[in-house]
Amino acid sequence: MEEILILAKDKRRARIFLEEGILDSLVWTLDRYFEKQQARERGTMNIAISREDIRAVKLAATCCVTLGKAHCAAIHTEGDLQLMSLYERGSVPEERQVAQMLYETPHHVRITKVTDPTFIDPGREVFALRQLSLQQAEDLARSIKAVVDGQL
Repeated sequence: MEEILILAKDKRRARIFLEEGILDSLVWTLDRYFEKQQARERGTMNIAISREDIRAVKLAATCCVTLGKAHCAAIHTEGDLQLMSLYERGSVPEERQVAQMLYETPHHVRITKVTDPTFIDPGREVFALRQLSLQQAEDLARSIKAVVDGQL
């Protein structure tokens, strides 16, 4: 992920990453972490989140932010009214850039739910292509930005 993070700063490479489905892996890592966090908060299970998990989810979230910035730089121009009209001087918050990328880039997500989010069984997981609504993309982007900022 560290190499992806470096290469994703280039908008052409970021576009290739998005077209090739990099969001599938990044969102899978983030969803697993959010699922563990929710189970931990509910107190239904004694779930430990390791340092490796935290490091991986921070890298995945940072990759999403970097890809979001590059996506908006490559796809949206200063004349793009949908994205830019809400912001003065063309400064679009990172959270909004990530939401725009998630909204415009369909990706595969795990649709099976497990009782124990710490256990991974690839044979029992089912994935489906998901196109997020703008509200869903904004909610996910808010969570991703919170991870990057160290709030989750």
